[in-house]
Amino acid sequence: MARPKSYNIEEVIEQVVYAFWQHGYQALGLRELERITGLNQFAIRTEFGGKEGLYLKALEFYTDKAVEHAMQPMRSGGIAEITAFLKALVADGSMTSSKYGCLIVNTGIENARVGSDRLDQAVRRYWDELEACFVVCLQNALSAKVIDPAADPEAVAKGLVSGVMGVHVQNRLDGRNDAGAHLVDFLCAQLKSMELS
Repeated sequence: MARPKSYNIEEVIEQVVYAFWQHGYQALGLRELERITGLNQFAIRTEFGGKEGLYLKALEFYTDKAVEHAMQPMRSGGIAEITAFLKALVADGSMTSSKYGCLIVNTGIENARVGSDRLDQAVRRYWDELEACFVVCLQNALSAKVIDPAADPEAVAKGLVSGVMGVHVQNRLDGRNDAGAHLVDFLCAQLKSMELS
């Protein structure tokens, strides 16, 4: 008969999200993960499939929270919702604003060295979701005739995604959650310039 688990999987994942967010994937060894989670290497391997499996669960948790909270208003929004999302990237108390940047951006950069297809898929899932939200908002703005009819929602959305990546990199580089504010201001000004007067 199997012994009941002495740990809560969701709590373990939430603990490692912040550790990976601060330190990265490669910097955290199994001994450090044991200390953070209270699990031994055997449990990490059998429950999560090892360090990469645990990291993938952390990325899934992070993405799901961002989709549920930060991206949700854009599923039926317009330019105002994109602007609010962008401003939250550098706002105190926002779940998307951190001096550590973004776990997804950090993972994408680090995975250029690691070369994991699974990590790449997790990163792409996040950016695809964000890009789709931007496209919906821009298409809604076009339908409402509030932005230039020549605007290309797909092209603008791709540019916005790249801009979001840049904001997070600046935040991480400077170690401040508002370091990318100048880029947020620029992106918001670009959106404003698309609006019809």
